[in-house]
Amino acid sequence: MLGNRGIGTASINGGALRGEGGALHSQLVVPLKLELDNFPAESMIAVYRLSAKLSSDRHVFPGNVLCQPAVQDMIDNLPVHSLPQGHMNSPVELRFWLATAEVEHIERLRHASSGGVFALHIEVVAGVAWVKTYNQMGQAALADSPWEMNFGMFSQMFPFWTCRITPIQVEIEQSTWIDKVLPGLGYDRLRLLELSFPPPLPDHSNAAAQFDKAKRALDQRRYGDRIQECRGLLNMWEKQYGATTKNLIADVVKGERGWPEGDIRRALLDTLWKEIGDVANAPHHPEGNVNAELFNDRDARLILLLTAALSEYVERR
Repeated sequence: MLGNRGIGTASINGGALRGEGGALHSQLVVPLKLELDNFPAESMIAVYRLSAKLSSDRHVFPGNVLCQPAVQDMIDNLPVHSLPQGHMNSPVELRFWLATAEVEHIERLRHASSGGVFALHIEVVAGVAWVKTYNQMGQAALADSPWEMNFGMFSQMFPFWTCRITPIQVEIEQSTWIDKVLPGLGYDRLRLLELSFPPPLPDHSNAAAQFDKAKRALDQRRYGDRIQECRGLLNMWEKQYGATTKNLIADVVKGERGWPEGDIRRALLDTLWKEIGDVANAPHHPEGNVNAELFNDRDARLILLLTAALSEYVERR
């Protein structure tokens, strides 16, 4: 709409969405079809700029926008403009760049939807102008133009102040999202693993802060220190449960959760807890049979993820 007059249509085919860029440069590509009504050549209207917001709701607010807006500069060759008759077929691709956390958020929305179709909403804002063009083929040279025909076409643009496009609901088949979108986003290779952390623990204000210390050690390539910080997390849990060498944390958890004798979960928890503790102690006990200098980023990442998973597992609910 320009003012209170319709000048064309905007539509999106949910089946044409695709993912690109892999896990490192994830982009949701949304083909947008813009079709302008016919206007005389001397009244040509063109779209010179587009921006779009991807939302989980038809009422687009900052709180339900799913990622940064997609911005498209349309000034080069003005691919979307009106014709005296007929219509142009110039599809525009909106590219929404997605961080891993944003992909995960959209995935949660998809899984929460019912049926075989889920919907996203796109609010498109367009810059539209009247375009007065010169040096067109068959057009007489302008006496007041400083540019001869060899310079090619050029235009004056007169932007309209008011342009509005009704937000577009995009219905996407689950199969389209799974087959065409997720692989292109690298979702078949990378996941964001969310782990919850408990309230304050004995002798420490927050378990997440201890986890962050271990993460900083990894960022700084201090792999041995990172593994040692994981020992601190295990110690905090042992104090929380009052576990000792004679009353192991696996036995405390077994008793609280009512596991029967010989339950494999008790053996699993005890084994992981002991082995992680032994590895975490190795960097500061070089007299042992493990050379701490051999620890690398993979070793440190493994111990950190296992420690975080154990923390979530033993948390009292």
